Formats: sequence, structure tokens, C-alpha cells
Amino acid sequence: MSRARRSDGDLTKQKILQSAGQLIAQHGFAQTTNKAIAQMAEVDLAAINYHFDGRDGLYKAVLAEAHQHFLDEKVLIAIANAEIAPEQKLAQLFEALITNVTTIERWYSKIFILEMLSPSPYLIEFIETNALRKFQLILKIVSEITDIDVNDPTLMPSVLSIIAPIFVMILANKDFSNPVQVISAMPKQDLVEHFKAFSLAGLAAVKAKHDKTL
Repeated sequence: MSRARRSDGDLTKQKILQSAGQLIAQHGFAQTTNKAIAQMAEVDLAAINYHFDGRDGLYKAVLAEAHQHFLDEKVLIAIANAEIAPEQKLAQLFEALITNVTTIERWYSKIFILEMLSPSPYLIEFIETNALRKFQLILKIVSEITDIDVNDPTLMPSVLSIIAPIFVMILANKDFSNPVQVISAMPKQDLVEHFKAFSLAGLAAVKAKHDKTL
């Protein structure tokens, strides 16, 4: 009996989350009411408070859901800890990111676009509690490739340079035509190989410059 209730509760929570994501992506957080979310999810208004501790908690959950769909932390942990060459880890990272960016439902992209173009008060907290952990895992992969200590500040710009093209692809995932959409339509494996080759060349240059300073 408790399992059935728990299953029903999980389903209700997911319905609210998906409805909120779609409406916020379309209208923005400020213009999306709890009542509209509850109506779309076909649940009682009180269910939002019950499952998410209110409106703020719901939006934080929407941000986390969008981020997870672009790069699931469990997937990233598996890549970072895999017993393979670090260059292969980088390729797997790009494959996961590019697959999600090019195939994911549009509301996830739109939430990202809204936050990047007009950050909400919740973004900093989200970065500190969620995104930073993923950043550290990518930092670990880059450290393995370059043999530069993971705590060396030299690596920070390198990580940003690696993930920046993915953010550009997310921004390009809009409702009007733009040049970057042509890149998103390229074969996935071609994009993976391009980003991998480009990143490895840049990391080799960073490593060479770093080694000269030692």
C-alpha cells in the first residue's frame, strides 16, 4: 500500500515538474502562476507546496531537472572514474553532451537560455549546490589529460573553453533560424571528433606553456 502511494506521489511530482518546465520555458518564471502549473499537471494546487515546499522550491527543481538532462551527474561520475585513457573520457563527455543538446525536449534548452540571458536569483545557489560538482569532475578529466594538478588555477580557463561551445549550441536551439543550428544538424560523431581534436590541441598548448614555467 505504501509503495502504491509512493509511486503515485512520484508520478504527481514528475507531472508538476514537467508542467512547470514547459510553462516557465514559454512564459518565464514571473509570469507563470502556480495555478496554471497545477491546472496543466491536473493536480491540486496544494500539491506544489507538498512536493516542492512552494514556488521557489519548484523552480529550483526545474533548474536541476534541466541541468540533469543535459549532463546527468551519475553519467559524468562514470566517465570520470572509468579505467580508460583520459582522451577517451573527453570523447565520451562530448558524446553525452552533444547527444543531449541535439535531441532533448525544447523546454530544457529554453530554461537554460532564460537563465543564461537573464539569470534568476536562484542561479547562484544552483551553481553552488549542483553545477559545481559536475565542474569538478570535468576538471579532473582535464587534469589527467594535461598532467596539471587539479587545484592549479591554470586549468579553470581550459575547462570553460571546453564546455563553452556546448553552451553556444544550447543558445542556438531557438525558434528562429541561425548559423549554429547548421552545426547542431551535423552527424554526432563528426561533432564529437571535432570538439575532441580541438580541445586536445588547446590542452596540449596549455600544458606546454605550463611546463615552461616549472
